[in-house]
Amino acid sequence: MRLITIILKEWMLYWRDKKAALLLFLMPLFFIWLFAQALSPYLFSSRYSQTFAIAFVDEDQTLNTQMISQQLEELDYMKGFITVHRVDRKRAMDMLAQNQIAGCIIIPKGFTASLYSGDNFSVTFIGNRSQKVQADQAKNQLISATNDLSAGQSGVKAVWYAARDGGATPQQLDRILKESVFDFMTRALGRNEIYDEVTLATIPDVSFPEYFTAALTIVFVSFLGVRGSRLLAEEKELGVLDRFRTLPGGVLSLYVGKFIAMFLLLLLQTALIVGMASLMFKNYLGAAPLSFILVFFGTAFSVAAWSFLLAVIGLFSRGAELLGYVGTFFLALIGGNIYPLFSLSESLQTASDFTFNKWAMHGMLKVFSGNHSLSVWPETMMLLAIGGALLVAAVVLLPLTGRK
Repeated sequence: MRLITIILKEWMLYWRDKKAALLLFLMPLFFIWLFAQALSPYLFSSRYSQTFAIAFVDEDQTLNTQMISQQLEELDYMKGFITVHRVDRKRAMDMLAQNQIAGCIIIPKGFTASLYSGDNFSVTFIGNRSQKVQADQAKNQLISATNDLSAGQSGVKAVWYAARDGGATPQQLDRILKESVFDFMTRALGRNEIYDEVTLATIPDVSFPEYFTAALTIVFVSFLGVRGSRLLAEEKELGVLDRFRTLPGGVLSLYVGKFIAMFLLLLLQTALIVGMASLMFKNYLGAAPLSFILVFFGTAFSVAAWSFLLAVIGLFSRGAELLGYVGTFFLALIGGNIYPLFSLSESLQTASDFTFNKWAMHGMLKVFSGNHSLSVWPETMMLLAIGGALLVAAVVLLPLTGRK
């Protein structure tokens, strides 16, 4: 009966500042919307430059030079990033003078034939000094393309000389030359097989609002936990804690009651934020009910343990609340809640394995994906393990709080 009374009393204390409590429930929706609408293009894009235009003057007009111009704007990492104007030399100079382009690429007549003959006619690039950054990007891209052409040319020569030294007939050399030119030069110009696709992180298929719901829910749940952690210190100052020490099992029931009250409140906050976000942003919540229960339970347990540890530390120091907010922000940062985890350094990604933030976020992402083949057991077990470790640390410190 005493335990229930303590839990109800704790809930009343949490809601004594109704405005602050409502903010902790409603503010996440605003930040989820803000991150999804305003920051997604920057956090999930490798393009850190503004789009720009260049002029491409093709005086050779061959299939190979057409491939060079196409690769400037049609490869995946260049789409929507650069606009190519195919014009003659005079028009290109006019556009450059009018500051309409960042640079001009000029392919001379006979360029393709010079590659086969070994003469290697030069490609001209004229940059716009008023758009130096964009001009340098275009020049570097052009250098990359010409280096690939040079590599293809070297491959053709290596094949031809190896065949000649091996005793190939003139007819065989002619056939080998044509085949190797087509193979090597097409590969070099296409440049589709010299890049490897590397997956930096495995994220379930979710929308931006769903991603940020998972990321920011745990942050605001942690804020509520920090807010609740100061109540134990307040009761010490008021002498309530000393009175409970005089009762049989009083201190133990107080601690257990506070932890259960915090756990239930955090569980409610997690469910409400996710539920409201689902209605507002039309998130897809297609996971099995058990997955919801496991992830929400593990999240509330680990954050409640973090809050209880801060509450115990608060009995020693008045700076525990500040430590809680700073620590929550730090955990959110290395846990991937603020900046995508796959964009952080390897050392921070390793450190994130020891934060409840990462595992709570990953568990929610699996829930939001609606993919029933994704198990949330690994995330749940890690949340329980981290929460258990935080509780053990708090229990170890508890006996010291009674010392004068």
